[in-house]
Amino acid sequence: MSKELRIIKIHGKVQGVGYRFFATRVARRLGLKGSIENLRDGIVEAVVEGEKKSIDDWLEELKEGPRYAEVTKIDQETKEYTGRLGDFDVKF
Repeated sequence: MSKELRIIKIHGKVQGVGYRFFATRVARRLGLKGSIENLRDGIVEAVVEGEKKSIDDWLEELKEGPRYAEVTKIDQETKEYTGRLGDFDVKF
């Protein structure tokens, strides 16, 4: 299986709706590493590392998000896998 690192920016109504905690729960279930945080401009940014298929599966769930979230766009940038990220968690 191929592993990779991705930087993901989630746009829409994604702050104040439990989005980061939803994303963290799913990431841990899929065995992904990394972190997720709110940015000042209303975007949520995640740095995630793991199996390509697991990241793709995670992104499918992120498109839905928790009940009150409204995802309008997801940008992603793929980088080389490092193996240096810790267990997936929320950054404050």
